[in-house]
Amino acid sequence: MSGAVLRLTAAVLLTVGGFCVGEARRQKLTARRRALEAVLELLTRLRQEIAYRRTDLNRLYDVLAAGCSPGGPLEKVFRDAEGFGQMQPPSTLREEEVACFAACFGGLGHADAKQECARLDYYRERFDGFLNQAREEEQRSASLDRRLGLAVGVMLGLLVL
Repeated sequence: MSGAVLRLTAAVLLTVGGFCVGEARRQKLTARRRALEAVLELLTRLRQEIAYRRTDLNRLYDVLAAGCSPGGPLEKVFRDAEGFGQMQPPSTLREEEVACFAACFGGLGHADAKQECARLDYYRERFDGFLNQAREEEQRSASLDRRLGLAVGVMLGLLVL
């Protein structure tokens, strides 16, 4: 193989690699949004169960864990814990979201139903704010990340040529 062919191959690989980096960032943002949506749905369901049915939390955990969709953002969270207090946040969440998740689920079950509902309302509002931020960020990066990754890859490829 000649040097020109190797440089051209390197340029093409850098271009494709740049595109893939941009795509990976976009997928990470999508996974974060989906995890936040799942947490918000879980908090809504918990509030409904506590407010209207006054369901025992241990039994409710078992029901929710059994009904968790396979491959969903919370599947591993439910699988690795034995109760709400032991739940670890999804790995796609950011530091502030992780802290909020831990505070919310770690303190669950230590108050009466009315206080629990007030706590869940507070955390639902917080996670709704996180979700809105994630949606805005995902929307901004929808096509920009791929384009930027491709552009960086092309520039690096041109440098190789």
